Amino acid sequence: MFRSLFGKKKKPSTSVPADESIRSARVGDVVFVPGFWDDGEDAYLIVDDISLIESGYGRANELTCADGDRRATIEWSDHDGLHISATVQERPLGLSEFGLDHDTLIQWDNHKSLENSIEYEGHRYFYRNSHEAFHLRQSTDEGEGFWVWEFMREDEGGSVSVVKWEGMPFEAYVSVALSPHVVTVYQGSETGKA
Repeated sequence: MFRSLFGKKKKPSTSVPADESIRSARVGDVVFVPGFWDDGEDAYLIVDDISLIESGYGRANELTCADGDRRATIEWSDHDGLHISATVQERPLGLSEFGLDHDTLIQWDNHKSLENSIEYEGHRYFYRNSHEAFHLRQSTDEGEGFWVWEFMREDEGGSVSVVKWEGMPFEAYVSVALSPHVVTVYQGSETGKA
């Protein structure tokens, strides 16, 4: 009897536990973020589309989401830990909002000094990198290259991305960092049928 209790070891489980983090998000899923909106209201963001952003510095996933009439873009990457940021702008901002111009961005791209910075709404953002990237939309399998300048907020609570698509004006987006511990993904009806 003791042999049957202690003599055999259980094989370790080879199955992977269900992942309710942002890594598991698919079109139709709901991303829940408490206190996300400016008024402190919780967000229930339904994923409309998923894109992949690739560059020489790695890859990131971009989720286009809606919560009623409100829209947001959530970007996450998983190198050196899970990093999540969200943008809630209705439209991109111009360079002048940050005291930037075309020549300054080109100069900063050439010299890549981490001392360069911009200011926006009382926060200072420091230049981190500029590089070419490729945006691939999952729903259409169509992709396009672009150039991006990245700035990190001094307290690492957010970032500014300046984007330049071919033939288009510069666009700037302000994002806030989200703790992976507060973001939960709930399976939508479409993805639950696997």
